[in-house]
Amino acid sequence: MKQQHRIPDYLPYSLGVLWLWSGLQPVLTAPQESLSLLAEVGFQTAFQWPLLLASSLLDIVFGLLCFSRARRLPALWAAQAATVAAYSLIIAFALPQMWLHPFAPLVKNLPIWALLAFLWHEGRLKK
Repeated sequence: MKQQHRIPDYLPYSLGVLWLWSGLQPVLTAPQESLSLLAEVGFQTAFQWPLLLASSLLDIVFGLLCFSRARRLPALWAAQAATVAAYSLIIAFALPQMWLHPFAPLVKNLPIWALLAFLWHEGRLKK
């Protein structure tokens, strides 16, 4: 018989805060810097605002879902892990200087991805 583990609420809630912050902060406090980064990645000016708003909205939705019953669904963690992987790959290849950034934005994604993998795995065990 498999042992059932209870996932502490602070794990999905902490990810919820992270997603909410990463969705709100660029639009509310750093829109110009965010648009400049999108330009560096190679997005044309016409697509920068829509892409910034869409990615911010996605992050906000992920954040809100972390506080809802959806946090029990492995698919939520898989979608978040895929998003973190996509964001990381884009940044790693289009903005390689981020590997050496003093605040380590790419390296910090590794423990986030590990936590998402853990939550996904634990959610699948509960089926």
